Amino acid sequence: MLRDFCNEYLQLREMRSQPTLLAVESFIAVAGHRSVEDYGREDARLYVQYLQRKGNKTATIRRRINSISAVLNYAYAELDTDKRNPFARLIIKGEGADVSKRGTFTKEQLRQGYAEALSSGKSLWLLLPILGETGCRLGEVVGLRVEDVDLKQSVIHIRPHALRGLKTIGSERSLPLVGHARTAMQQLFEQSEQGVLFPRYLKPDGIKTDHASVALSVSIRRVPQLCGLDGALGLVCRLPVPREQLVQA
Repeated sequence: MLRDFCNEYLQLREMRSQPTLLAVESFIAVAGHRSVEDYGREDARLYVQYLQRKGNKTATIRRRINSISAVLNYAYAELDTDKRNPFARLIIKGEGADVSKRGTFTKEQLRQGYAEALSSGKSLWLLLPILGETGCRLGEVVGLRVEDVDLKQSVIHIRPHALRGLKTIGSERSLPLVGHARTAMQQLFEQSEQGVLFPRYLKPDGIKTDHASVALSVSIRRVPQLCGLDGALGLVCRLPVPREQLVQA
């Protein structure tokens, strides 16, 4: 059955499971939970149409079908069958045409945003200088525990743990903590509870990255100088000037 092979695949790959589970479960909701050999091209087409009706962008649809396709490829190999993957070479109408360009923060906007964050003392706002100065993904920062941060050495360790995995194996790394990011981290340490830095978004049942993203975007819209640039949040590490200039500012 598809769900069984999905669980096996994720265990063997030791990868972040949420995107694949989300794709597989949504596919099962459309095509039913069946033997992997029973799925056909029509099921794949119906799934794409379902995602399109829900308003998903073509890039999201492609990611979903790639996740399902990988599970099916694994299943067919394990079953030693030559069945063709129903998602193979599947064309998505208008793929790439719905891409929207995101804005980027200017040097002055980042200065204002960092100043606003550091003066607020709010843990959510303190995400902004940490994301901007380290270039980390939102989930990597929200998932930090106290033990992952060494303020004496000014280093943060991005590593998987029971409540938060990483996007790829290569995502595990150590990064310098300097400038506005270090100041923000010091404030977070003073507020830390239960050994985690963002207890509102790092729960016993897992990480709530989407909740943090929405909350931070809403907060950014309330700042006149940054209003309209909440879409740049996902690209905040792509600064228009060298980061060292902002550290010295």
